[in-house]
Amino acid sequence: MDDAALLLANLPSAVLSLDLEQRLCSANPAAEQLLGASAQMLVGRSLPDLLAPHAPLLGLVQQVGHSGASISEYGVELAVARGTVTTVDAHLTPLAERPDRILLVLQPCSVARRLDNELANRGSSRSTAALARTLAHEVKNPLSGIRGAAQLLEPGIEAEDRALIRLICDETDRIVQLVERMEEFAETGPVARRPVNIHQVLEHVRRIAEAGFARAHRIVELYDPSLPEVAGDRDKLIQVFLNLVKNAAEALPAEGGLITLATHYRHGLRMSLANSSERLDLPITVEVRDNGPGVAEELRDSLFEPFVTSKPKGSGLGLPLVAKIVADHGGSVTYVAGEPGAVFRVRLPAARADRGRG
Repeated sequence: MDDAALLLANLPSAVLSLDLEQRLCSANPAAEQLLGASAQMLVGRSLPDLLAPHAPLLGLVQQVGHSGASISEYGVELAVARGTVTTVDAHLTPLAERPDRILLVLQPCSVARRLDNELANRGSSRSTAALARTLAHEVKNPLSGIRGAAQLLEPGIEAEDRALIRLICDETDRIVQLVERMEEFAETGPVARRPVNIHQVLEHVRRIAEAGFARAHRIVELYDPSLPEVAGDRDKLIQVFLNLVKNAAEALPAEGGLITLATHYRHGLRMSLANSSERLDLPITVEVRDNGPGVAEELRDSLFEPFVTSKPKGSGLGLPLVAKIVADHGGSVTYVAGEPGAVFRVRLPAARADRGRG
């Protein structure tokens, strides 16, 4: 094996070459591992046959084939046909020596980069808590005064104008209710964490959903049976996943709606807290997936900020509250585009007695 072949064989990045009809011509060992098949099985196969339908990577390959220009795309969701989903940085370029070939290099995103968004969500939840305190002090009390003044004026106003008084009272009540929802964000000290069986939490949420808002849809469970207990507050975790499952149900089509609850353990995933040298182990992952239309691209970066919503009558407070509760548990929550639909991924610490699990 010459030096070039040796270097290619030991690269940690997946390197593939394709012809202009998107058939694989070569694949290094990292590509074999990423795609879950040997080079002998991959060569000659069509890339669309290996990836899930509508995979973004297929469009990038087609674009390079048509334009003859190199493309680099970061944070691409790669869903292979056998169901595995990962996030990669993709670099595509036509080969100068072989104009009928395209070189494709896929590099898994580093954990540090993927956690950037998660840390941003944690910061967003803290900002929301500060906003909640401000609203409670600066808005709620004056609104109560406005409502009281309107009620005092009501007896002296002509009957035909009393509807305006009722409108003032109703609208102040509505804003007060909104502020009271915001008060849920106010920080009340650390969460009292105890060992919690996350599957029992999800089962409780599933029963509520199937008896009510998700009764017209199917819920599938894909659980890791060996998962250790979570360090958390059971009631607050129920609130988190009830909110996520309700959002998923509201996004589903009228027929064929599917919600998937999945859990798995990832050893070695750690996060550094802001302004602290402490590093948290976050091995437990819970995913709430749906087969709806997904989140509009323009909303994805601000999903966990208050008052951001795509629902006509939504308040935009559900996901910020989820982010706040998860952050209080020392965990993180992120949105990932599904194939199709949406995936909300919650990472949580294990109960201390299980931290040594391998």
